[in-house]
Amino acid sequence: MAVRANKPAFNIREKLKELTSKFGLKGTELARAETVQDARNAISAGRKNKIINGDLRIWQRSTSATINNAVSQSVLTADRWNNYHNTDGVVTESRSTDVPTGSGFYYSLKHEVATADTSIGTAQYHSHKYDIEGYDVAHLMWGTSLAKPITVSFWAKSSVTGDYGFSIRPGANNNRFYVDTITISQSNTWKKYSFTVPGCPDGTWEKANSAGLQVQISHVMGTTYQTSSLRQWISSVVVSPPSQVNWMATVGNTWYITGLQVEVGKNATEFEHRPYGEELALCERYYYQIGSSVGASGGSRVLGPAYTPSTNEIAMAVFHPTTMRVKPACTIVNTNANNNLSALRFRYTGNNNFALSSSGTINNTYMTTQGGSVWFQGLSHGVTSSGEIRTNESNGAGEFTFLRFNAEL
Repeated sequence: MAVRANKPAFNIREKLKELTSKFGLKGTELARAETVQDARNAISAGRKNKIINGDLRIWQRSTSATINNAVSQSVLTADRWNNYHNTDGVVTESRSTDVPTGSGFYYSLKHEVATADTSIGTAQYHSHKYDIEGYDVAHLMWGTSLAKPITVSFWAKSSVTGDYGFSIRPGANNNRFYVDTITISQSNTWKKYSFTVPGCPDGTWEKANSAGLQVQISHVMGTTYQTSSLRQWISSVVVSPPSQVNWMATVGNTWYITGLQVEVGKNATEFEHRPYGEELALCERYYYQIGSSVGASGGSRVLGPAYTPSTNEIAMAVFHPTTMRVKPACTIVNTNANNNLSALRFRYTGNNNFALSSSGTINNTYMTTQGGSVWFQGLSHGVTSSGEIRTNESNGAGEFTFLRFNAEL
């Protein structure tokens, strides 16, 4: 038996028009992509975030600090984040659980004015800075005619409405700057901000293990560093618009930030949440510490195997958790020993031990990017033996001792 089916007539012109209609986020661009690379560029697929600890999960050093001119830009709490500071005021920096609802973030970086500065000098400033290592941005080909664009995005909120500064600059040079405006239009309200920055075809951009690219976000900025030449590459050392607000004018003013992402291309995509262990390992290329935080019962912890090459020094073996950016500097931090070597003990044969001298020094000459040894010198112990270096905590709740290994940009 034959079966005949009839298909209704249709207008071919109308069907052709449907091909130019938008369908879904980036759908049209994907449909028109001629290569796999075109499709990836449209949606910024793959491993993308050049920022380490952009979601502020890693806080190896501490979860709070005070920022003033005595410490300038050296304050670091959250790993990889730093500051520029030069005002007559004081800012406290701390970890906060205040985050944008539904974002998947659990921490933000909070700045709060502790001492106000109502009149910012022409060359004064306070800002976040984040340096990306040259190896991680070399593929952008900045400084050439093939330079690729990037998109920077983050969540922020402030108790002070107005304009703030956003800028991109070479991490290790001061010859190219790109400036834009962050506008806080509603106080105490989280908002996602994004800036697409064209690739820079000239200037000096580091491609190895020094600072390759810097993101700067300004809370206050003196007129010396302001410019009306926005959204273009310029050579002047400027980082903020002329409408920059004085965030430090009143005690208690707050600023929060989280979810910082830098990705190749012209689109701001969802934040790349990496596994915690992977993020920690990325941070440890620049900084890690070994030691202990002791509870109410006191106690001590082993830091590493050691021996005495002479009667006035001790060498302790060190194995970095990952290859570090450069040979790290080693320092000691202790709550009850004024950050000197008396916070350490050398234990050797038969459980014999002695405290290191408070006048001793740390020598990292025999350290490499992969490990080596730390030498504690300027001692006088009269012992020739092998053993171990331990922390010297013996009493007091909350006492801690750490050896810090720092290879930050």
